[in-house]
Amino acid sequence: MAKINDSERREFFRIDDDVYLDFFSISEDEYNGASATLENLHDDAFSLSADFATLNNKINPVLNNIKQLYPDVGEYLEMLNSKIDSVGQQILYQNSGCDEKKIITANLSASGIQFTTEQTFKLQQAIKLELVLLPEKIGVLIFGRIVDIKDKNISIEFEFIRPEDQELMIKHNLNKQMSEIRDKNDNN
Repeated sequence: MAKINDSERREFFRIDDDVYLDFFSISEDEYNGASATLENLHDDAFSLSADFATLNNKINPVLNNIKQLYPDVGEYLEMLNSKIDSVGQQILYQNSGCDEKKIITANLSASGIQFTTEQTFKLQQAIKLELVLLPEKIGVLIFGRIVDIKDKNISIEFEFIRPEDQELMIKHNLNKQMSEIRDKNDNN
């Protein structure tokens, strides 16, 4: 489990993105236990989709080799993998109570998030976030603190996030940025 330090924080780029977000103010005791909570997510339904996505990142190079040598076997394995991913996404949606009303536009990086909310918070308040990256439907559990409040916009700095989840967020942001560049070039 990673605690993000200040020098790493500056390395992550930000994007505006639609995400599913559920967030809660938590006690300092719960916040102090964030590291242990994240280390014990191996049996958590919310994080299952992130675990599957991390495994996919490890499997893909091997799968690509199989597809080159044995195209039919590679295609079959790819379909099985898609079925497993679909089950993981269904479990995520059933257990997280995903509600389309909780899909928001946020400014997102692998080290923090900024969004608009009607709720009232205080600076340095401890927050637990359940974030679902779309369209991949990858659930990421994060603990952070509110570092800025302007009108109804709040900024949360991530302090506790699993390294594999942080990598998934980096990949998601990169893919989103590349897609926007492609769309922009296609429209010109």
